Amino acid sequence: MQMHNNVLAFDVGGTYVKAGIIRSDGTLAEPVVVYPARSEDTREELLQHFAFLVKDLGMRVQVGETIRGIGFAFPGPFEYESGICRIRGLNKFESLYGVNLKEELTERIVVIPELQGKWSDSPVIAIENDAALFALGECGYGVGKPYPRTICLTIGTGFGSAFVSSNRLVKQGEGVPPEGWLYRLPYRDGIIDDYISRRGIIQLAHEMGIKNIVVGDNDVKCLAERAYLGEVLPVQLFCEFGERIKEVLNPFIHSFQPDAILIGGQIAKSADLFNLCQIASIPVRITTDLSVSALKGVYQLFQKS
Repeated sequence: MQMHNNVLAFDVGGTYVKAGIIRSDGTLAEPVVVYPARSEDTREELLQHFAFLVKDLGMRVQVGETIRGIGFAFPGPFEYESGICRIRGLNKFESLYGVNLKEELTERIVVIPELQGKWSDSPVIAIENDAALFALGECGYGVGKPYPRTICLTIGTGFGSAFVSSNRLVKQGEGVPPEGWLYRLPYRDGIIDDYISRRGIIQLAHEMGIKNIVVGDNDVKCLAERAYLGEVLPVQLFCEFGERIKEVLNPFIHSFQPDAILIGGQIAKSADLFNLCQIASIPVRITTDLSVSALKGVYQLFQKS
């Protein structure tokens, strides 16, 4: 039986933390575990909480197997390379502003007695944003695996993006915006994130005169259901949203020359309404498995370390 050198992977959200033990072949050792995020706790409470999550997940690693490292998909703003949290004004993880999460967590993790002897080397922590890890997971193990170069998008509350070449994140260079982030680039009367996101869809719906929109957690889902039932304006809404995605991506398709476009996130569940089989002759592939892909993407970080 193959013995694995595992990675403990955590996808941190404002309400919940989804976690999984990722084996060396990219599979989950057991079903995903969900913990409370406790994002409004004090600095020390949060650091102790995250250390506890590492301990709890680490103790689930099978006897005889090892832990290669720990990876976090963490929301931004964040200085991912250095490990310093820059979240402020978002009503979550405010107490971690300016904290070097890598250093602080490493100090607490190395002394956990229950994990002594489980590490394959000294404990290493990697942190990256969820869109980048989704991209690495899908390109390493999912629908992006056949394609050497991809532009990966996540569309939900906001707009995430990552550029990938040969299973490596590309964060600079010709045809790539800084960090691979499209969301903050100028677009129409604002930035891309204003238009390619949940609020972008709702704003467009209002502009088109669509009635009976109940704004809330399921507003886009309800609009999609109306489109699937054949209601004309909601059908036109999602087609126009797809046109905006094309408009945003066309310059980067020309400069980066990807082999495929990958789209994930909550709104990707309605992606068949976007009329996006391809963009500028580049195939578009859809996946809605955002969290599991992000967890698998964590292992890709360690394959490159």
